[in-house]
Amino acid sequence: MAEYLKRTGNVLFPRNVGPGTGVFAWIILLSLILADLFLLDILTTQLILNMGGIELNPLMIGVVTAPALHILLKIGIAFCVIPIALNAEARIKGSGIALYAALIIMYAVVILNNTSILIPHIAGSFAV
Repeated sequence: MAEYLKRTGNVLFPRNVGPGTGVFAWIILLSLILADLFLLDILTTQLILNMGGIELNPLMIGVVTAPALHILLKIGIAFCVIPIALNAEARIKGSGIALYAALIIMYAVVILNNTSILIPHIAGSFAV
């Protein structure tokens, strides 16, 4: 077992995509982008809820009512995605990056939706 781990790396950081590789740097950069999108999702969702809006995702209704739980959940997801992406990338080149691309696109759409709801309310508050 020890020889296998020495040769292949470990579960979290397979040797061919672990620290010191270009793929690892991309995974970290994409993780930071995803974390920023998570933060924007939390902020825009909380603003909408504070203005009387509702959460449309039935799986998140109980979570978004407690901002601390919402933050913890997003942090947990972010930390789970890193080893999943690294292991996927170690098995199939490009799959870890594709996972991040899908998540980033999905959260960008969520934030655009939230922003489209917020802009009329914010603009209306400046109208005389």
